[in-house]
Amino acid sequence: MPITRRCFLAATGAFAIRPSSAGQRPFTLEADAHGHTLKDAAGRVVLGYLTSKPEGLTGNSACCVHPFNTPGGECATDIAPADHRNHRGLFFAWHDMQFTHGERTLRGDFWGWGQFAPVEGRAITNRSVRLVRADAVSAEIAVENDWTIDGEPVLREQTTMRGGEDQGARILDLTYRFTSDYDVTLNRMAFTGMCFRCRKDGGYTFHDPGGEVTLPNSNATRPETDWPARPWYSHTVTRADGKSVASALLDHPANPPSAWHGARGVSFLNPCITANGPVKIAAKQPLTLRYRAVAYDGKFPDGMLDKVASGFSRKDV
Repeated sequence: MPITRRCFLAATGAFAIRPSSAGQRPFTLEADAHGHTLKDAAGRVVLGYLTSKPEGLTGNSACCVHPFNTPGGECATDIAPADHRNHRGLFFAWHDMQFTHGERTLRGDFWGWGQFAPVEGRAITNRSVRLVRADAVSAEIAVENDWTIDGEPVLREQTTMRGGEDQGARILDLTYRFTSDYDVTLNRMAFTGMCFRCRKDGGYTFHDPGGEVTLPNSNATRPETDWPARPWYSHTVTRADGKSVASALLDHPANPPSAWHGARGVSFLNPCITANGPVKIAAKQPLTLRYRAVAYDGKFPDGMLDKVASGFSRKDV
């Protein structure tokens, strides 16, 4: 039986995409001062991908998505906030890594914390950002990054980003593929990995499929205090003018089991695959992780995120 585009999208868990109309302008990817900007058919900024650090961002790496905008143009991400100048939009980093090859062992912190592994000389550097496909309703971007220690690549990151809309929200599907010539150990930590740094310029709340989260804050050095695994957690901030911006991060069930680091003071969404114990990546064997980020104007309507998650919950990768 031939595989149709509709069947392919269903199998990969991609968000619903409407057929593009003939003659409509496609999404575009443009170079800018700090990386690249993706714009939709109406010329609105969907996201930026930063390959160099903007003013105020500390640490050794940029390589992140910022801004990630709602359909109405509100930025859902934060970068270099006053509480943690190394936090950067939608980003991926681990902060207690061990690389072993024979008798040689290296340690690295690519998050920028520096408490458990060295940060000096540890950087995520971009190799390429390219537009793979675009039409009037969505686009796919391929990113290649090297994780380096003193200039030597120790981990290769290949990331695919698919941007579009569903249920009136901006959707970004992120697939990360990591490989190394080293045997890699990700040591047990309460936070690390995929992070959606949210705005906190107003009152904010966290929700999961059961409603508002009232659990105590997680402790940065005690993984057992992380919040339980859920298909998604969301964050909604309401500014003084009454306008709300809602963000969510969905965890694909094919990923290793995660607990979520819920630290209200720093206001991020962080499914952590190392919260339950160390994770190993064997040399030359890939680790693939998938997430879906959502940005919405206003507060998420009841049941909306469950609908958005339904097309992302298939275990086939």
